[in-house]
Amino acid sequence: MDIQKSLDLPKPGLANSTVGKSFVNCTCPIKQAFVMFREFIASQFKKPRGLFGIFTANLMTKNNRKNYDRLIKDLDLQPNDQILEIGYGPGIGIRMIAETCSTCTIHGLDFSRLMYKRARKYNKEFINAGRVELLFGDFLIVPVAYYDYDKIFCLNVIYFWNELGAPFEKVLSLLKKGGSFHIYMAGRAFLLNKRAPDIVFNKYSIEQVVEALKAAGFTAVEHYEEKGYYIKAKK
Repeated sequence: MDIQKSLDLPKPGLANSTVGKSFVNCTCPIKQAFVMFREFIASQFKKPRGLFGIFTANLMTKNNRKNYDRLIKDLDLQPNDQILEIGYGPGIGIRMIAETCSTCTIHGLDFSRLMYKRARKYNKEFINAGRVELLFGDFLIVPVAYYDYDKIFCLNVIYFWNELGAPFEKVLSLLKKGGSFHIYMAGRAFLLNKRAPDIVFNKYSIEQVVEALKAAGFTAVEHYEEKGYYIKAKK
């Protein structure tokens, strides 16, 4: 999901207005309903489902392409690369790689059944050709049969992990020696400014992510900022 464009409820000036301050400080049912609705919408970023999930998937397809363009460029695709995407959403990144690298094999894992179905439909030709394999399940729970990936990547996923140690260690175990893990994430300051609900979003700083990658055993961790952070860590 394009987090940068999708967390704009309420409008930034509302909380500073007289009406906004009264609303923020009250405990009325209307405010409670608003908070619950906001948390529900935010949860769709984590695990799209139902009618709102379809809307979320359409936004992903429209808004995530630029982030995928840059992230896939950073992957530095090579012939016969074995690649895994964690949280593939509607399958945009999977398809972009399949169209770019005809000899690459791409696997994906997502725990939204709606996204699993949509991504399979979107990548049907590559699945039928044996170049793409999409799995349904939670990355932290589902066993991954392949243990020799050249590259693993995720886009707008790490906020939804309640801690980073276990997922980063699992990623490390799935990479071949010299393989790389690539991440895109919105910055902590952005998420705080947008008041992304704590119950859904873990607002990690770039320093926390880099420290967790090194603690998990990654080496040569590097990153740059471009409307969010692009991170590369090598095994």
